[in-house]
Amino acid sequence: MDGRELARHIRAVPGERTPLLIALSGYGSNADRRAALGAGFDRYLVKPANIQQLDALRAGAQSLG
Repeated sequence: MDGRELARHIRAVPGERTPLLIALSGYGSNADRRAALGAGFDRYLVKPANIQQLDALRAGAQSLG
């Protein structure tokens, strides 16, 4: 199972609360980004991850509850 398949499975689970899904990939093409977001990821980051980006995403997720 790859990350996109996992995201589709997670999004298929019924419920009011859904987790924030962040794809972290070594591939940075627009097609890869669209495929990940289309599979259910909320954000798409390209390696190497920037710690400021990760902190901002974490803070935003915490503010949503």
